[in-house]
Amino acid sequence: MSVVSPYGLGARAFGEGIRSGRRALTAADEGSPYSEAGTVDTSALHELLAEDCELTNRSQRFMGRPAGLAVGALTLLVREHSLAEFGPAERALVLGGDLTTIDRAMDLMGDSLTEKLPYQVDAKQLPSTAMNFPATQCAVLFGFQGPNSTITAGRVTGLSVLNYARRLHRAGRGPMAVAGAVEDLNPRRSWLAWHGLAGAQPRPLGEGCCLFLTETPESAAAHGRTPLARVLSLEFAAALAPADRPAALEACLRRALRKAEVDPSSVDLAVLSGADGGTERTAVSTVLGPAVRALCPTELIGDTAGASGAFGVAAALSDPSAEVAVLTALDPDGQLGCAVLRVLSHPTEGA
Repeated sequence: MSVVSPYGLGARAFGEGIRSGRRALTAADEGSPYSEAGTVDTSALHELLAEDCELTNRSQRFMGRPAGLAVGALTLLVREHSLAEFGPAERALVLGGDLTTIDRAMDLMGDSLTEKLPYQVDAKQLPSTAMNFPATQCAVLFGFQGPNSTITAGRVTGLSVLNYARRLHRAGRGPMAVAGAVEDLNPRRSWLAWHGLAGAQPRPLGEGCCLFLTETPESAAAHGRTPLARVLSLEFAAALAPADRPAALEACLRRALRKAEVDPSSVDLAVLSGADGGTERTAVSTVLGPAVRALCPTELIGDTAGASGAFGVAAALSDPSAEVAVLTALDPDGQLGCAVLRVLSHPTEGA
């Protein structure tokens, strides 16, 4: 796996931060309605892209923040695994997000509404307003010519991405798929999130990107890679009425455990998306028992929205005592998901 987070660049920095329980939150930018935010070190990210991808400052400005975070994470992954054993057509990419590229899209729309004529806009910005722009930039720079998909499902995105990658493998569409999610932090997203609180308690926002190299056990063994985890089950549901969500999440969690053939008593860790207040904690406590250890990365790095599920997976893999981990995700619009992972080893990436 590869992580770009408020803790720094690399899986090691993220793992150390998660294990220590250190909050990676700093003062939010001026003009944000929030007082704190979890932001990625811009200078370190620019240096990484300039050194490994030979991207000039101008190229990085054109690329934009979401694509920069995604390309940075893929750069770290390729540093450890060159992927040279896979031909371009065998390299699949599944990248998720929620409000990625919204900043550029609103810039373009604003120009169209305020300029003398609606087509008098900065045409150079147009490509970066598309939600699949980060995935296409990754594909172009690293020679991914296999399936290329962008997923957006709110806070369930990270788990949906893993499910999509699993379907690619089962369908024989490619021996390898890089799967993950990205979310950037900008003033537009901050204000959109603030106005969407609907009376809920505001939580600091965060940004970053997590990517996972997914492949079959046979492929990993053939290329000398030690798997970090195996996905035992992924389950999804929806509950539009807030009153129905606790029961729906409990049912989804029980279904995921049953399909994974895992007894609730054998779960070592529950990782929560943390976007719903107490619903996730209540469901986990009800199904797994009140003594189960729960972790909520959102409390440490901020609400990463569409990337929160991917950060949950990264947090589970970073926990040295977890053997069987359960992940839950709940979006304010009622989408919910659960995953059961068997942790096989832990990241050794040294970045």
